[in-house]
Amino acid sequence: MTGEVYIHYGADAFDPSHGFPVVNTKYSWVKPHGGLWASRKRASYGWAKWCEENSFRDCAAEPSFQFIMRNPEKVAVIHNLNDLRQLPMVRDVPPGMWEEIDFVECLRRGIDAVELCWYGEEYQDQRADDLYLALYGWDCDSIVVLNPDAVIQI
Repeated sequence: MTGEVYIHYGADAFDPSHGFPVVNTKYSWVKPHGGLWASRKRASYGWAKWCEENSFRDCAAEPSFQFIMRNPEKVAVIHNLNDLRQLPMVRDVPPGMWEEIDFVECLRRGIDAVELCWYGEEYQDQRADDLYLALYGWDCDSIVVLNPDAVIQI
């Protein structure tokens, strides 16, 4: 199998009993509760870089693990607002709140993961709009895996 290699910091191995099933947060955040969070191993502005710049934590190689997605075509990649608008959104969000991706519906539709590829310099040519506020709190290029069966640890 080939595909993008992702790295998750904080554990030596993938444990599908942690973080699944994914649930939507209610009117509070643009991220789901649960899932497996990671960044592309070669990302110029992934989790490790964000942590370093914000003195958040040390992303040492240990503990961490790498994985690929079983079906990369089932990863919804967001480069711009148009990509974001292709995803199902939570309905009935009160005025003044951020729009929220409906991660449960994504999974129901066969989307195994949602990946933001916007911050890094490698995405400058695909960056058409400001996703900072649209995905406020999603602070670096990263993926959230919704389907634990889609992960192949390498």
